[in-house]
Amino acid sequence: MSATFNNLLLERGIAPEEVALLRHHTPKRGAYAASIADLWRDDPEGFILYQDTQEKNRPILRKRRIWASFVSPNPGDTLFVGLFNAKYLNTGVADWTCPYRGDRPGEGKPVDRFSTHLRSELSEQIGKLRVDWPDSNVRTWKRKAEGLSLPVVPSTLVRQTGLPIHDADLVDALETLGFEQRNRTGKVVQMRRGDFIVYVKRETAIRPLVVHPGFLDVADSLRALGVDTVEPPRSYVNAHLREFPEYIAPHRTTVGRHGFALGVSDRNLAATIALLERASSLETDDGPVRVVAPPEDPLTEKERLQAARIGQGDFRNALVVAWGGTCPLAGVDHLPLLRASHIKPWRSSTNTERLDPFNGLLLAVHVDALFDRGLISFEDNGTLLVSNTLSQDNLDRLGIVRGAMISGLDARHGAYLAHHRAHCFVP
Repeated sequence: MSATFNNLLLERGIAPEEVALLRHHTPKRGAYAASIADLWRDDPEGFILYQDTQEKNRPILRKRRIWASFVSPNPGDTLFVGLFNAKYLNTGVADWTCPYRGDRPGEGKPVDRFSTHLRSELSEQIGKLRVDWPDSNVRTWKRKAEGLSLPVVPSTLVRQTGLPIHDADLVDALETLGFEQRNRTGKVVQMRRGDFIVYVKRETAIRPLVVHPGFLDVADSLRALGVDTVEPPRSYVNAHLREFPEYIAPHRTTVGRHGFALGVSDRNLAATIALLERASSLETDDGPVRVVAPPEDPLTEKERLQAARIGQGDFRNALVVAWGGTCPLAGVDHLPLLRASHIKPWRSSTNTERLDPFNGLLLAVHVDALFDRGLISFEDNGTLLVSNTLSQDNLDRLGIVRGAMISGLDARHGAYLAHHRAHCFVP
C-alpha cells in the first residue's frame, strides 16, 4: 500500500488532514552549515531551533498539530527527517541567533515561535526515506498533507525488523539489562552498569541511546545488528552528557559534550550492549584504554585520549590551528567536511603519539578516506604518493593529481609519515 507518503501516515493511524508538510530548503549557504540538510545532520539541536522559528501568522503551521519535515541534501532530492508534534508558543522579536544563517530571525520583526518534538511514528524512516516532491511545487516549502500526494521512492522505504524503543521504554529495557539510573535532567537520563555509562534522550525517538564517542569506530558492526546510526558516523552534541568528552566548535559560544547517538529496537538492544561491552577495552602499548570512565574523574587522560581518537577535542583543535582550518591537499575549508586524521594509525600509536599534533593531518573527508586506506601517502617534503590500484578516471573524479605537493609539514611529521609509507601505503 505504501506508494505515497500519505499512505504511510494512514498505516500509522495518522490522518493526513492533521499534518503539515515542511520542506526545509534554501539555495543560500548558511553561516554555520552549507545547507539545511547539513544543519539537520551535524547539529540536531540547531535544526530544531531553526524549525521552531517561523514567519509570523502562517495559519497552516499554527493549526496543524503534526509536522512532517523534509530536507534537500541535493537538488531535486527530498529526504524525510521526522514527524513532529508542533505547538504554537508565542509571537515576538527574536533575541537568539539563527543556527543556520547566523543572524537574528526576522531581522527585528516579530516571528512565530513553536515547540516541536519528534514522534515515534516513522522514526525508522528518518534519514532514509525519500519522496518525489513535484516540480510544480518546488518553490513551495509548506503544504497541507492531504493536498499533496508525495510518491515514495521505493528503494528507500525501510521495513521494520523490530520495534524502536525510546524514552521510558528504553530506560526500562536498560534496567532489565542491569543498568541503574544515576542522574536525570530535562534532556537526558544517565544510566550505568559498572563503569559503563550510557544516556537516554528524553522526549525524542530519533537515535535516543547515546554512548561514548569512542564507539564511533564500531559503527559498521552496530549497523550490521540493525542499529540506526547517522551516516557517516559523527558525534551527537549535548551539554548534558556530563561524563563524556568535551566538544569545541568554532560556531559554538559554549563548550558542549559529545557522544554517539544510536537508534535501537527491542530485538537488538541486548546484542548492541554486548557488542559495546566487548569493544570498550582497547589494548595499546601502554596497556588497556577503556572508553568508559568513572564519574569521579570525567576529564582524565583516558577521556582526552578518546576525544583525540575520534578527531575532536584537543587533538582536532590543534590540527585546525596548525593547518589554518584547511585541507592542505584539497583546499577544503568547511570544518564539518574536515577530519583530524592520525598519520600513524591509532591502533599502532602510543598514548603520547595519539595526542601529538605532528601525528596528524587535517584532511577533507574524501582525502581522509584515501589516506586511511593507504591509497595515498606523502613524502617528507609533501609530495603526494598515489597507489597504482587507483585508476586515473577515479583520480580525476576525486580531483587528485599525482605528484601534487602540500606545504606545512614539519620535520617532526617525518617519523609518522615514514611509518605510514612503510606500513599503510599500498604502492
